[in-house]
Amino acid sequence: MFYIILALYAIIILIFVFLYFFIIYHLAKYSINASLNKILLPLFIVISTILLFSNVMLFFSVNWNGLLSQVFNF
Repeated sequence: MFYIILALYAIIILIFVFLYFFIIYHLAKYSINASLNKILLPLFIVISTILLFSNVMLFFSVNWNGLLSQVFNF
């Protein structure tokens, strides 16, 4: 059961990373104000990366076997 949750989480992370690069590309390519782009692009990259790593760390800090055994009464 843990592997199903891990696979679903991996799909969510892959979607997040895809959208992350999609947004970075569009911020870099289609920015109206170049000086504002120099501020927003690094800010977006840093904040999104911190959020991604904190999410992964929090996901792996959960005791999934204990949680699943309580929910499904294994």
